[in-house]
Amino acid sequence: MSRRERREKAAEERPRISFWQGVREIVIILVLAAIVAVGIQSFFFKAFIIPSSSMSPTLQIGDRVMVDRVTYYFRKPRRGDIVVWRYPPDDPRSLTTSNPFYWPFQQIGETLHLTHRGTTPFVKRVIATEGETLQIKNGQVYINGKPIVEPYKVQDNSDFGPVKVPKGMFYGLGDNRPNSRDSRYFGPIPYRTIIGKVILIWWPPSHFGKPRPRINS
Repeated sequence: MSRRERREKAAEERPRISFWQGVREIVIILVLAAIVAVGIQSFFFKAFIIPSSSMSPTLQIGDRVMVDRVTYYFRKPRRGDIVVWRYPPDDPRSLTTSNPFYWPFQQIGETLHLTHRGTTPFVKRVIATEGETLQIKNGQVYINGKPIVEPYKVQDNSDFGPVKVPKGMFYGLGDNRPNSRDSRYFGPIPYRTIIGKVILIWWPPSHFGKPRPRINS
């Protein structure tokens, strides 16, 4: 039997897929792709738009950023991390429940835009973590009585504290201190409310890269 004859015979023996079988396979592939996409956004990575100038000059209004949801599965937030969360801690919609069965559904609902519609997330920098004492004197931040260096911030002359950060919470401040509604106004934020850590500016192209402190002149 020649090679051509073998190919023709193999083609005849190969099962033929009907039109509706092809449609069904395409639908299954699309459904699986949608499930994977929702899973990635709900539990691994999610894109956000910077809504205000409170993190300027590090993040500008309209910057598209990628938020890493995985990091805080394994460790708590650290000073200097830029984090996203949804509501002030006193908002009844804030995710403060300790019920582990509620959390996955809340994350999936947010990805599908079934929950939190019309809300604007907060994007701030972690300044003080649980157990630390925070104080601001004439714009200088002190942690446990020691000044910290903040090359990224817009200078102001505010005073705040001293306050001790409760267990399971952190204080988040905007880099643009004179124009930021943050923990100085609504207090400490529960770790549980954090959506994730900002790891990348992906749009516009001129801002592409890891968010980095920009030293003010």
